[in-house]
Amino acid sequence: MDLLSSEECLLIAQRTLSVVQKQNVILVSSQVDAGPKDLMGYMGEYYKLHLEVKVKSDKKKYFLNYFIKSLPRKNMPQREECERKGVFQKESALYCQLLPKIQKYATKKLYPICYHSRNDILVLEDLTQDYRHLKANENYTLDHYKLVLEHISELHAASIAWEEKENVKIYESYKNVLIELHLDANNSWYITGLKAIVFLAARHPHYQTRKAQSFIQNKLCNLLTKAEELVAPSKDTRNVLCHRDTWDRNILFHFDNESSILPNACCIVDFQLAQYCSPTLDVLFLLYIVASAEVRRAIYDECLEHYYKCLQHHLGRLGLNKDLITENDFRNECHRTRLAALLIWKFDYYLNCDRSELLLRVIEIQPGYEETIMTPISELVDYLMENENLYT
Repeated sequence: MDLLSSEECLLIAQRTLSVVQKQNVILVSSQVDAGPKDLMGYMGEYYKLHLEVKVKSDKKKYFLNYFIKSLPRKNMPQREECERKGVFQKESALYCQLLPKIQKYATKKLYPICYHSRNDILVLEDLTQDYRHLKANENYTLDHYKLVLEHISELHAASIAWEEKENVKIYESYKNVLIELHLDANNSWYITGLKAIVFLAARHPHYQTRKAQSFIQNKLCNLLTKAEELVAPSKDTRNVLCHRDTWDRNILFHFDNESSILPNACCIVDFQLAQYCSPTLDVLFLLYIVASAEVRRAIYDECLEHYYKCLQHHLGRLGLNKDLITENDFRNECHRTRLAALLIWKFDYYLNCDRSELLLRVIEIQPGYEETIMTPISELVDYLMENENLYT
């Protein structure tokens, strides 16, 4: 497959074997295979790269493995959309320019190493050599959530340390990189999702009173658009570099051995939606995207408390003022930015076209589907009816 030239493959090997003098690295063979079938992404295609190299000085052979993210090669409209949004330019800049500077202040591995990038391709460390997704018969427990929150808290604290210790202003320096690709009025997926929420809210059995219908028809859509403001840099709390896409397929866990029940570490991949914003968004997105409503209600307060304690620990470890983010500010910010998390939760059901007729049809033929899609609707509408003044 013509994804990479032999010169690029040699360069990747040289960067991997950085302790070896470049001229001593010889490329023996290269092979690109299709990525795992369970990995699917709207923003690209996935492959595995296998390199065989030898080193002149010690005559040793190395077999190196990598994970490749490529712009869509088979679906041209999809490719054009990704190119228009600058998805790969953004993620490449994050892997090559921002994350290595932040990693210096962390004790955990925060991201997979990027060995090579172009505007259409990223060659990354293959984390599946040491990490894996949870299996179908494995469920997230409170320990899993806490482990991911520990990871997120260190990413956030390390980004603050980079700013404080090197006099860097992330958003000002990288504003052209940290573009919003998600909750943005220019994103048709976002606007479609808003319309679907209003459509479903209007037919929800809990909101058939005159007062509720008036709220839905006259105020709901306008309030939903406020989510754009919530994912912008916060004016009320210290901002950090956020991953902003912590769903289960972007979280890989490390286990001591095959018989281990609980992981001892995790790592997060896919930084195309990363943003400089309130740290609460990473915390809430994890709890709303991965956890069910029932589980989230049970673990919500304990998870918020655990994240904040971990953040305080890392700020202290780094010699930073722990009051850069106070617990009161953090809790208030969680309440304010919850709207963005509620929208992300709901948007899991919609993509880029009007779904009204489809939704009605599926409701008719699929038992339980209406209850499934109405659950986040009711929590979202209840929240906005109770907290309308937060966004006006």
